[in-house]
Amino acid sequence: MRIIYLADIHGDFDKLSDLMNETVADAYIISGDLIDIPFYSMNTSIRYHELQQYFHGLKRQLSKEDMLIEDFVDELLEKPDISDDIQEMGTQYQEYTIRARRVMQQKYKVLGSIVSVKQRAKIFCLPGNYDMDLKYTALHEHDLHLHWYNMEELRICGYGGAAIWTPGIPERYVVHARGKMKYFDRDNEMHHFLRAVNPHIIVTHQPAYGILDQVTAGGPIGSTALRNYCEANPVMMCLTGHTHHRWGVALVEKTLYLNPSNFGEVT
Repeated sequence: MRIIYLADIHGDFDKLSDLMNETVADAYIISGDLIDIPFYSMNTSIRYHELQQYFHGLKRQLSKEDMLIEDFVDELLEKPDISDDIQEMGTQYQEYTIRARRVMQQKYKVLGSIVSVKQRAKIFCLPGNYDMDLKYTALHEHDLHLHWYNMEELRICGYGGAAIWTPGIPERYVVHARGKMKYFDRDNEMHHFLRAVNPHIIVTHQPAYGILDQVTAGGPIGSTALRNYCEANPVMMCLTGHTHHRWGVALVEKTLYLNPSNFGEVT
């Protein structure tokens, strides 16, 4: 069985189309980040980012860190005593958030049409931290997040997203990854899912803790839940992405870890 795996497309659909037309495989695993910015205009994206940063800071000032930014803005605009400036910015943020959802869904339609050329191959797509939950998109039939499939004698499953906040992407629509855990803690969504599925191949956006997961300005940022599961179970292969500069292959215990780096360029 031949599998082609690529991660962090970042909206480079032309390059993806070339790959689909020039290769043959039994399965294609296309892992997030699938798209780049959630708008067609860079100016709009920058403005949305500015508004998001403003309300993110205000949310922290008001000790509302546990709220999604979009929920915080909705609640804020219901207050009768807010300033005209906040009312204007909040309304604009709400409008941009709705527009972002529509643009993202349209981009997933384009991606869906690209992968549709492979009628005989299995196509799996996994959302990253730049993506919305794929179950609400044209890619829902290819969605690997919290799903598993049997291919010949191998069971493959996926867990998307990353345990970070990504500025410029609406928090309301993304996959909120729950892959961090204390070493002996098993009460974790990712860990429960993997135990239930018992996969041979795991596909995640965020790498396992301490394996191909270092960023340029810091230490390991990987998932402890993923690392703990792979160490304790017979996982053949773990396919990841997210950290563009820490790519490579690593054999740890009996699990082969692969991070191919970014397929597309970040906008």
